Formats: sequence, C-alpha cells, structure tokens
Amino acid sequence: MILDDVFQFLKAEGLTRTHATFSTDYLGHSSRYYDYLRCSGASPSLRSLFKLALCLSKIVGAAASCSGHDPVATDLAKRIMAETLVRCE
Repeated sequence: MILDDVFQFLKAEGLTRTHATFSTDYLGHSSRYYDYLRCSGASPSLRSLFKLALCLSKIVGAAASCSGHDPVATDLAKRIMAETLVRCE
C-alpha cells in the first residue's frame, strides 16, 4: 500500500513518529484511521489522499528551497496525486 511507503518515508525523515500522528497530521482523520486502513484493506478516502498529496508537495517545496531536490518525496507526491486523480474519474 502506498500509504505504508509514505509513512516509512515520513518516519525516516523525522516528520512523524506513530501511526496515530500520521493519521491525524497527514491523513486528516482520527488517530486510528491508518491502522483501520491497514487491517481492513479499505481504500483511503479521496480527502485523505488529497491532503497527503498537498503535505508531500509542501515537503518537496521546502526541500527544494533548502537543500535541493528530494526525489523520494517527489515520487511519493506524484504517486499519491495519480491515485487521487484515478479515483476521481
């Protein structure tokens, strides 16, 4: 699941520590939302995907202004946005 990739990236970057903070800060839902998605196999809401894409885009922008290009964040942002757009069709 792409959310697992994003969570691992954010955790490695020190931007989130737990599933609960990832759920609330990056997905915009309750603290158990990410765990629910992982256990049930349900798809994340469009709102969550869009919020996550925006958060990743901000990270990409901050990296570009500070230290240059962040290819991992860029790739994740593109993948999340692509999934969001496909779901909107």
